[in-house]
Amino acid sequence: MPSYESGEYSLGYIDPSDVQAKDLKQMQDWFYQSHYTTNSTYWLQGAIDKRFKVGDQQLNNQVYGQTSQTVQKYFFNLIRRHINMICGFQRKNRKSTVTMPLQDNDDPLADDYNKVMRWCDDRDGFQEYLSQSFEGACDTGETLIHLYPDYTFDPISGDLFTDAVAWNNYLIDQYTRKQDLSDCNGIWRRRWTSKQMAKMLLPGYSKEIEKMKPGGMKDGRFPLQAELQNVAINNLFTYDEFYYRTSRPGKIILDPMSGEAVEWEEDETEEKGMMERVLTEQPWLKVKEVQIPTVKLVISLGGKIVYHGKNLLGIDEYPFVPCQTYVDQDIQAYAWRKQGIIRNLRDSQWLYNLRKVIELQILQSSLNAGWIYPVDVVPDPKCFRQSSGGDGFLIPLKAGHLPNEIQRIEPVSIPQSLLELSNSLSEDITKISGVNEELLGAATDDKSGILSMLRQGAGLTTLQTIFDKLDYTQRLYGKIRLQAIRKNFSKGKIRNILGHDADPRFFTSHSQKYAVAVEEGNYSTTQKQMELQQLLHFKQLGMAIADKSILRAAFITNKRQVIADMEEQNQQQMQQQQAQAEQQAQVDQSKIAASMAKAQLDQAKIAETYAKVDDLEANAEHKKAQTEFDLVKSMLELESMDLDMIHRSYEIAMAIKGQNSPEQQQPAMAG
Repeated sequence: MPSYESGEYSLGYIDPSDVQAKDLKQMQDWFYQSHYTTNSTYWLQGAIDKRFKVGDQQLNNQVYGQTSQTVQKYFFNLIRRHINMICGFQRKNRKSTVTMPLQDNDDPLADDYNKVMRWCDDRDGFQEYLSQSFEGACDTGETLIHLYPDYTFDPISGDLFTDAVAWNNYLIDQYTRKQDLSDCNGIWRRRWTSKQMAKMLLPGYSKEIEKMKPGGMKDGRFPLQAELQNVAINNLFTYDEFYYRTSRPGKIILDPMSGEAVEWEEDETEEKGMMERVLTEQPWLKVKEVQIPTVKLVISLGGKIVYHGKNLLGIDEYPFVPCQTYVDQDIQAYAWRKQGIIRNLRDSQWLYNLRKVIELQILQSSLNAGWIYPVDVVPDPKCFRQSSGGDGFLIPLKAGHLPNEIQRIEPVSIPQSLLELSNSLSEDITKISGVNEELLGAATDDKSGILSMLRQGAGLTTLQTIFDKLDYTQRLYGKIRLQAIRKNFSKGKIRNILGHDADPRFFTSHSQKYAVAVEEGNYSTTQKQMELQQLLHFKQLGMAIADKSILRAAFITNKRQVIADMEEQNQQQMQQQQAQAEQQAQVDQSKIAASMAKAQLDQAKIAETYAKVDDLEANAEHKKAQTEFDLVKSMLELESMDLDMIHRSYEIAMAIKGQNSPEQQQPAMAG
């Protein structure tokens, strides 16, 4: 919705297009009368539940009637600690609203949505209001979370704020069954504001408000609101917001080729005739005019209607999300359709109080059960009703009478079964609520740690339904917030939040339908702490996450100096590693040189061995030649002998030579 000061709505914010055929006042009256009876029964039971929670001592007689045991207004509240345990567990295990990409290329879009949504959550304190709504649902059965815009500090885009609406401050369609309110026909919320606050809520209507006089309560509606107990209510205005389901005309773009359909949303920043241009460029597209379900708003101040038109968020959904515990829509009695945890603990709490009162009466009677005495023995019978303050009783006797003339009635002892009954009633409250001793931190039996953890898990299982409903509430609220961001925030505001331009698909409805899904994730105080948790988790899994990335996401003081010190330390380590590498290189070079010298020495030894072998072979050849030379010399000496002697000497020489030859020696050796 544009800012209030834009002047779009005339006649005191009344939209002329809607006033022509509707009597808004009559429509509101009809809605209230149709649904007041059922809602009032729920309001009454919710008021009783709240009084049980706070321990109202006046409650027992009003709910269960006057009894002799409830004359003393004692209330031993066992309910609150069970509620505190459940709500404390929720506060300790809060979850964040995140968008999950449906496809790989949607990661940048999901990151942009997450940063903007986290910025909104931190700005309006969403987690605290969600916890308050959950606690209210545990008390009475249902509470509404309200998302609304505030233009105080941003007249252009506005800021999105959250509020928790208690059970007695709204009236809802009694036939609503779905938690997403898609079948709800109307919701009426009433607040009380001063004149100055009314001017802030309706800045464009300040002149008319200045002329109005607050009249307090005149119509008698919403009778159980806490403001009605204020004597200064005449200085306040009733500020009513009535949301009702209706429809609006819209245009759907159909693509027969891909089978997709998307609504054509009018944008004030785009050029005129954009749709005609798109249809000209893509002539296969078809346009279909339909009636789109939407939610409109009627605002009344002091009973006077000052605005009627689309709701302030500019979306087609209710700005409310119910936070519920136990809901059974098929029960005819509306008072029992929506129940909190307290509803089934009320009887056990009352019986426990009753037993405790009886025990106290018996204990008090044991101090002075009564006396039997003649009427003329004591001067004043009131002395028997004395209470002992530590000094004993003072019973005066008349002259002439003895103490044995009076007889004390012995008090009845407190039976052990009565004490056991009180303990049993206390345990019944624990069993009915679904909270065991381990969850309350009150277990006294000697059990192992593993068994205690199993008991805690079993206790949480009995409460899983309400925690699952809370998760669903958070997802529904995240979807509404995402639509409101897309409809209300300007591109400049998104750029300031992100620190860069948003993804081009950020402001399209198509992306929220097919690109991202709203889920709940681990809660952290800021977006950076969530990023830090994810980085640490991935590093524990063994992924190569840089330390600088973890430090950048860490929420620590003087982070810049820490990063500079880390970089300096890394540089020193790199220098040390480089020096060690150089030393290692020198050592490696020395080893290589020594290896080469050793190789050369081995080669020299091999060459020397080869030379020795050559010498041996040369000596052998020399000896062989010397032998042949001696043989020839001997033959020359025989020249002077006769022929027979020569022939004989020749044969002898040949025989000797044959014996000395290797061919002859081998057979001999073999033989």
